[in-house]
Amino acid sequence: MNRIFLILFAIGITAPAIAQQSKVVSAYNYLNYYLQDKDVEQLKKAQENIDQAITNEKTMSKPKTWYYRGNVYWAMNDSKNEAFTSGGQNPLLTAIESYTKVFDLDPAYEYAEESYQKALVGYKNLGIMAFNENNFNGALTYFEGAFDLGLKKNILDTAALENSSIAAIRADNYEKAEKYLKQLISYNIDDDGNRYIQLITIQKSKGDTVAAMKSLEEGRAAFPNDQKLLTEELNYYLMRGKSAEAEKLLVQAIEKDPTNHLLHYAAGTIYEDLSKKEQAIASYKKAIEIKPDFWEAYFNMGAMYNNEAKRLQDIANDEKDMKKYEAGNKLAEAEFNKALPNLEKALELAPQESPDVQALLRTLKQIYSRMNMTEKYEKVNKMMQP
Repeated sequence: MNRIFLILFAIGITAPAIAQQSKVVSAYNYLNYYLQDKDVEQLKKAQENIDQAITNEKTMSKPKTWYYRGNVYWAMNDSKNEAFTSGGQNPLLTAIESYTKVFDLDPAYEYAEESYQKALVGYKNLGIMAFNENNFNGALTYFEGAFDLGLKKNILDTAALENSSIAAIRADNYEKAEKYLKQLISYNIDDDGNRYIQLITIQKSKGDTVAAMKSLEEGRAAFPNDQKLLTEELNYYLMRGKSAEAEKLLVQAIEKDPTNHLLHYAAGTIYEDLSKKEQAIASYKKAIEIKPDFWEAYFNMGAMYNNEAKRLQDIANDEKDMKKYEAGNKLAEAEFNKALPNLEKALELAPQESPDVQALLRTLKQIYSRMNMTEKYEKVNKMMQP
């Protein structure tokens, strides 16, 4: 009796393990049946069996179980059958998680490398699909998954990190965007200042101007000839009215990009601030030479002549000596005559919806009034009516 009892006991403790092993084998077989005849019912049975196998402690720790589960769910995703995606199911993500588990359990398992590669491709495909659907938070999660997977093999997947940073920017996740851009910069893989520009933009969006300025300084030091970073620093000085600093940078910027009309225009405004009238006029003319329809340069140049004319007129009006008064008037009139064609050209080129058009019309109206140009005065006056 003792011997029979022991045999039955031994059978009793091994039967469940055998049953669970059979679930793995059944899943494998049903998957093969499906791959041969594409009968979805066979794939459903494969899913049912493998999902039971991963919940049992006898098979849940075996890499083979998770490898088969990855294969089953990969096939479910490839089938494009709505039965496997209803209720928010994502069979590809489940396959990825299963393949990752294979590698985590045993990197030396015979199908560990295959599992790793499938998981990596899966994460990247999900990321691309989510990004194309404007699901940037989802794309960020998947690209992060691809990057983290690389770290499991001490691989620095900079492409996945790059995609993570882009998705984070599009998702307005400034914290992660800043984190990933800093990581990319730290790897010294760039040959231009684009990542610094992105980082500075993110930091400014966060309102962290101190960090943005620090990044700008680091970027300029790393890429002293990068035009975008130079322009960024130039804008920084322009926004803060630091004309002398801006002038120095503009000289550098124009040397590197002499056909950029905006740089010459910016130089004109800086020279105005520094009371360097002739250089300002030369810069505006250069901007117009490069871009003949650049109405803003005509406007600024005309406004400069107009302001000088009014200054001379005020001086003349204070003169008690008639000869000096008349001489001052002539000087003022000469400046008004220089202002007029530039302002008229600006009006001709300016888009009517521009908020500067009304200021342009007012200036022309004043000059026409002073110079007794009645017909033009009436025309401008009519244009100013709502």
